[in-house]
Amino acid sequence: MKQQGMMQQGLSLVELMIALLLSSLLILGVMTLYLDSDRTARTSQALARLQDSGRIAIDILSRDLRLSGYKGCFNPADYNDGQHFQASNLDPDFYSSAIRGVVAVAGDDDFEEAASAMGLSAAQVSRIVNGTDVIQVRYAVGPRRILEQGMATENSLLDTDSDQAIQQYVEGAEAIITNCNRVDHFAVGNSSSNEDNEINHSGLSLDYPEGAQVFRFSTATYWVGDTGRTDNDGNTVFALYQDDQEVVSGIERLQILYGVRSTSNEDEVRFVQAGGINDNEWNEISALQVGILISDEQAVMEVDSTRHFQLPGVTVQPEGSSGATATYPEDERLRAAFATAVRVRNKVLDD
Repeated sequence: MKQQGMMQQGLSLVELMIALLLSSLLILGVMTLYLDSDRTARTSQALARLQDSGRIAIDILSRDLRLSGYKGCFNPADYNDGQHFQASNLDPDFYSSAIRGVVAVAGDDDFEEAASAMGLSAAQVSRIVNGTDVIQVRYAVGPRRILEQGMATENSLLDTDSDQAIQQYVEGAEAIITNCNRVDHFAVGNSSSNEDNEINHSGLSLDYPEGAQVFRFSTATYWVGDTGRTDNDGNTVFALYQDDQEVVSGIERLQILYGVRSTSNEDEVRFVQAGGINDNEWNEISALQVGILISDEQAVMEVDSTRHFQLPGVTVQPEGSSGATATYPEDERLRAAFATAVRVRNKVLDD
């Protein structure tokens, strides 16, 4: 008996083409979903970085601005003529200029002179973003040390309550001492022969009594400049600097309005840029409006932004905007603006 074999039939060309088309559509859908999810994740991460960096930068600036002019227990409202503050030759303008500011103008001699007076080098000045603010603040900072016994003479060593004083107050550092009625600003002297609790100096204006307070003296200058780095697309990365140290990356602009209190009416305050403040008005700063523009270091947007960012005293617009006084580049990077108002705690008030 002849055995008949079973016939096998494969896919036709049309069926194969339909199967390939459906598979391609499925793969395309999966890839689109993946790319969208990846873009969403990168955008969310960029937003989170902007929020964190913006909050940190504003917190740092606000803290130092509030502390400007702090002199320990010395109350400047009681002695507003400056005669009780012995500024020495270290910082003769401290009493009347706990805050100083200037707006960066590339190639301007007055700006370069002001920035140099704040301790910035020519190389640093050349990196500052044009049109942004540079601000310097001065204040007393801990750790606070207390005199355990009064000084025998104005030249006596400071005998403090801590055996860490020799590490905390090193030679050349600036410090202040106050008995709440007077303040001396001095440079710490050579400590090679000191006891661990002693602080050396070159002489004060009086022999301070037991209980007088000693603080370190801080001068901090904030500015925004070019880091020398670029992102993956070759765009410049900027940052907020404190003196010569990079503090927060991605900060592109620092803009400040200064609240100048009227000498005739303490309730009247006008907010102006640094260029609108006379030399004799810096001691009348009672509040500040502070704003920053920050960008993420990598491009995550599909198209360039068209947003206008409002900062104190200036609107930052996309590059090429008609009539714009401040711009940001069209580089598809995500940006955000942060602003706050700061009241100066140690403002000198007239009687």
